[in-house]
Parts: sequence; C-alpha cells; structure tokens
Amino acid sequence: MKLSIITINWNNREGLRMTMDNVLSQTARDQFEYIVVDGGADDGSGEMLAKEYDGKVDKWTSQPVKPIYKKMNMGVQMATGDYLLFLNSGDHLIDPDAIKDVLPYLDGSKDLYIGTIFEGTRRSSVPKIISYLWMYKASIPHSAAFIHRDLLLKHPYDETLTIVSDWKFFLQVLILYNASYQLIDRDIAFFDQTGISSTRPLVVEEERRKVLDELIPQRITQDYLEFTKGTGYQNTDYDRFYIKLRNYRYGKVLYTLNVLTMKFIALFRKGAAFAKSFPARLK
Repeated sequence: MKLSIITINWNNREGLRMTMDNVLSQTARDQFEYIVVDGGADDGSGEMLAKEYDGKVDKWTSQPVKPIYKKMNMGVQMATGDYLLFLNSGDHLIDPDAIKDVLPYLDGSKDLYIGTIFEGTRRSSVPKIISYLWMYKASIPHSAAFIHRDLLLKHPYDETLTIVSDWKFFLQVLILYNASYQLIDRDIAFFDQTGISSTRPLVVEEERRKVLDELIPQRITQDYLEFTKGTGYQNTDYDRFYIKLRNYRYGKVLYTLNVLTMKFIALFRKGAAFAKSFPARLK
C-alpha cells in the first residue's frame, strides 16, 4: 500500500519550510509520496518551492487558491497513494521514524488508521469506540489520520465551509457510513495551534451546527440531551450557549455559577422554572 503525505499552505512561508524539512527528514522518505499545495499568497512560499524544494518534493503547485478545503481537494486529486495523511504547514511529525513505524499498519484492511497528536503539551487521542456524541464534542486529529483515498474521492471536503469540513468528512464516513478504522498506539505529529481552527471557536461552533442541521435528523439531535444532561433541550440559542462554554477556560465554573443562579431565581419566579432542567455542573 502506498502513502501520500499532503501539505497545504497559505501565507505561512516559515511554517511551510519547517514542515517540509521535517517530512523530508523521515527515515522512510523513499517509501511515500510527498505533495505540497501552496495557495499562491505573496509571502514568497511559491518562490521558495521553485528554488529550494523542486526535486525534493514529489509534486507541488503554487497558484491563487485561498480556500483551505479547495486546496485539500486539489491535493487528493494530485495524490497517487492508497492512503493520505494531511500535515499542513506549521505541523510536523513527532520524530524521524514516525512514518516508518506506521507503514506496516497500512495494509488496506481498514478505511482509516488513527494515531495520536500533541496540541502544545496535551496529548490528544481517540477513544476505542468513536460515537456520535463523541464526534459532537471532539474530532479526529487530522494530522494523525491515515485516510484511504477512495473515501476522499467519494466524499470530498465541503468547500463551502471555512473551518470544519474535515470534521464533517469524519462525521459522514465514520458515523453515517460506518467506515472501518483502527487505532494506532503511536504519537504521530505536533499540531500547530495558531491555525484558524484553534483561534475562532465561535465560527467552529456555527459551522458545526450548520453541518448537523444538514446531515442529522432533528429526532436524533434531541440526543444532545445526554450531553447537556438537562430535560428541556430544544436546540435554541439559549441551549447552545451552554454547550459553547466548553470551549472556554473556566467554562465549567461559569456554567455552574449561571445554573445555580437560575435555580435560585426559579425558587421565586414560576417563569424561570425551566432552569431546573439544567444540571448543576458541566461535564
């Protein structure tokens, strides 16, 4: 089975250089295809590719394409590997043997093979059972997911989304279409936390809601009750406020203070009785 590693870049020349040098230093360099898709910003990334990395990178392109998921779909089309790994500019593999240690797993028996990543000092992993509820609260670490190319040809990234199209892809193939997967007990990469997905949590939440409204029937969405542990979830902006708190520092404390306040008010005002349906703490 052949592997293609794809790096997407937009206006991040030094991050691109770091990622390319990291990938090219892998001990298994001769056993995978390396593709770079640059968005053609005026930061000099294209010139750097042409002057310094032409011949080192197997395939590359630099053209005026800004949307990240359009560039990722371009990478899929350029790739010839059976499995694809996206390692975008700013990300890097955790050590020189990362790919060498993963290649024996890629035997074609599973649709996805998923390792672990580090986000800063935090190690991020995936549970043995990837459930719908877990996918709502989290996502698959993209830079540690080896995806069968056929899946991405059949379900390309949604280019109308700016941040969560990869999450939509994993939700579709794993939850709705029951794609097979295997977890790899191996640290794969460091994830760059300065990217758009880490710095715009409200946009992430809004786009996730749009995806869920598109893909998931409302009667199933009611199961989010299990997430809030309340009894009156109605998919309103008010309910979403509490769900959003999980993205912020001290979110659990803020949630608890707000709910206790509402429950206190509910003792004196019948109109606030709905507050009783919320749990005393946020999980």
